[in-house]
Amino acid sequence: MSVKQILDIEKEIKDLNIQGATNVAIATVEGMKIFIEESNVTDKELFYKELIRVGDKLAKARLNEPLAQNAVKYVSYTFKKHFSDLHSLNDMKQQLNAYCDEYLFKISDSKRAIIDLGVPSVKKYNNVLTHCHSSTAVAVIKEIAQEKTSFETVCTETRPRFQGRITAKGLLDAGISTTLIADSAAESFAIGRGSVPIEVLFIGCDEITLDGYCINKIGSWGLATAMKFANRPVYVVSPLLKVNPSITHKEISIEIRESTELWSEAPKGLKMFNPAFEIVDKDLITGFMTEFGIIKPEEIKDIVKVKYPWLFE
Repeated sequence: MSVKQILDIEKEIKDLNIQGATNVAIATVEGMKIFIEESNVTDKELFYKELIRVGDKLAKARLNEPLAQNAVKYVSYTFKKHFSDLHSLNDMKQQLNAYCDEYLFKISDSKRAIIDLGVPSVKKYNNVLTHCHSSTAVAVIKEIAQEKTSFETVCTETRPRFQGRITAKGLLDAGISTTLIADSAAESFAIGRGSVPIEVLFIGCDEITLDGYCINKIGSWGLATAMKFANRPVYVVSPLLKVNPSITHKEISIEIRESTELWSEAPKGLKMFNPAFEIVDKDLITGFMTEFGIIKPEEIKDIVKVKYPWLFE
């Protein structure tokens, strides 16, 4: 088995060479598929345990990655439902591989559903603001901009790793008029004191709690607060596959990154603190744009229990 390939995936996630919830989830599933295809373990029970261990190791390489962790949970749950029907290790491998592919399809299908069900309700907006890089939020913005002669997007640079540049380039490549601003200018734009009169904020997220809070890039709370101050809507664009069913917002651990990201040659004795994410309060969120349409924060728990009961197993 190519242990090196799996270890390389883990390192790429930890080093942020693979970043973004969707990409981390895909990498986790691909690592599981590598194990399925190349493992030399012959005992079925041990094979299954090792597969889940590999999946957990990749999915938990960084905090705040429930989309990846739920991939492992989905494969485990669906496999246990059918384990007694499998008569050989080869059958087992084929079925587990199919469950991995099912989850990858759920991710891609959720993005299509978010656009199909959510965009008609927000098509009216012409000047939008976004923070950090969410491929799904960018896809929504591109769809809103279609066939409009006047449309403006503002995106933040998102220090210290400048993920906002990915967003800006993707929007420009789609022919959308785009303005890149410093993170510290974002709240001024949100309340109408920037060069573009902002109407709505779209953000992605990395994690959703059952009580309707979300975790997104640091700076998201300030933006959402400014938008509420200005009486403008805030939409979190995310599949409910990112729900962490185990915690409320009071129990979340936030990923703290290396201080060298902020200043690699900092003066001796300088204290630095570099949180990657923060919690966005449910009262600041107008709605979650999900694969089941636009829903209110308080509706999340009931909808997830009906649509994704396997999350609670």
